[in-house]
Amino acid sequence: MKKLLFTFSFVFLSILGLQAQEVGQINLNAGLALGTEAGINDDGESSLGLGVNLGGEYFITEIISFAPSYTYFFKDEIDGAGFSASIRLSALNFDGRYYFLTDDIQVYGLLGGSLLFGKFEQDIEIFGVRSRVEDTDSEFGLNIGGGVIYPLEDSFSVGGQVKYQTPGDGQLVLNVSLIYRLQ
Repeated sequence: MKKLLFTFSFVFLSILGLQAQEVGQINLNAGLALGTEAGINDDGESSLGLGVNLGGEYFITEIISFAPSYTYFFKDEIDGAGFSASIRLSALNFDGRYYFLTDDIQVYGLLGGSLLFGKFEQDIEIFGVRSRVEDTDSEFGLNIGGGVIYPLEDSFSVGGQVKYQTPGDGQLVLNVSLIYRLQ
């Protein structure tokens, strides 16, 4: 609960934006993420999962930037008769962005790497004997996708992004973010 409260506090304090890019420009962003394989359904299979995304962006040139980010997907749980399971995923992303349009509406493509962290827990009770299984794992893979940024005012913008991450079983991640331009 403390982690969740800290995450939400950080998101609201870090609400962030983007305008015409300049070399050395820094942007910060915070928003929501939806992963197609970041949750667990009643059958114990992967399903949609909701999370938060925090990131930054540094412009190397006027149209090329480096955009690291961290996505934390909220713990998803199922409970059944004598059975319970939970999954928690997070991803550390290192993306490069290339801006195709830099006018009022900005459009970019992205390519990068992702380090996915996962934790799975399962409790089973059979004939009155309770058994617990825990597993953690991490895997590196690629990100590919794109996004759109729409300016709201001088320092604030709103953005949407879609990317496919290859780690694990692979998943599509949709992000909606508020962006703040520092420089």
